Amino acid sequence: MTKGFRCKHFSIGLPDAAEDQSLTALFRHVADTLAQDDPITMDDMIAIGFETELGDDAVDRGVFTIVFADSDSKTATPAPSP
Repeated sequence: MTKGFRCKHFSIGLPDAAEDQSLTALFRHVADTLAQDDPITMDDMIAIGFETELGDDAVDRGVFTIVFADSDSKTATPAPSP
């Protein structure tokens, strides 16, 4: 639960083997992944977080965490309007 309503989240980053570990490549990867999966509407969005982690190979890797309303839940309360 987040601020009184049910939500789901997932994190996505570039594969460790990706040659291009740039922020631009990460944005493209996130957009491509979201386009392939069930779409999350702007009304469902709650938050997007970003953090970097230092990999075992000493390369910084970015990860986005996307939090969205759990509209499939029978007990879900609608997300508040902006």
